[in-house]
Amino acid sequence: MPKYDLLVDGERATRLDSEQKVRDWLARYCEEHVEDDPGAVHVQILRRGSFGWLTGGSLVPREEFLGSR
Repeated sequence: MPKYDLLVDGERATRLDSEQKVRDWLARYCEEHVEDDPGAVHVQILRRGSFGWLTGGSLVPREEFLGSR
């Protein structure tokens, strides 16, 4: 099961272990930042698989998680 690192402005904000938790976190982030970052453009999502410690993971478009609740 992949884990996800969510970065805000390049700094890790949290690590989550499911796609649903990523969706929930992004929804809360968008609600809290409706004035300054409503589309979560400051958020990057890294999918970390088995070799994430070695490869660093792969960047996932946040659009895959926005609006899919």
